[in-house]
Amino acid sequence: MFELIYRSVARPTITTADIENILNTSRDFNAKNNITGCLVFHNNEFIQILEGDTQTVKALYAKIKNDQRHTDVMLLDENEKEQRIFPNWSMAYYDLNSNNVNESDRLLFINNFIITADITEKPTHAVKLFWHIAKLLVEE
Repeated sequence: MFELIYRSVARPTITTADIENILNTSRDFNAKNNITGCLVFHNNEFIQILEGDTQTVKALYAKIKNDQRHTDVMLLDENEKEQRIFPNWSMAYYDLNSNNVNESDRLLFINNFIITADITEKPTHAVKLFWHIAKLLVEE
């Protein structure tokens, strides 16, 4: 099993439709290619951890780096590991920036996300880094 974590900055012109397209494309590709992980997008920043076959994950990351909807793509960590940390997550997403989310729901989600980040098992450096950065992003 291989894991890879990266961070990037969304272009200022990114739209909700772009995000929905990313999610739909990712969910389809990940399901067909046995890729799991988690994507967090908040305040125009992405952080994602991917898990799967080494060659498949590396090829996917090469495509991600060339995606024009974001810039400053930075590989944070990659390594082999024993097992998946996100075995049931093909792609999770919650829009904290949506006008349809009231403040109490937004704060509840952030609080629950932070608790999850704090209590989740973190057996590898990449997983520790992912939860640390994701937590910082949603706290901003």
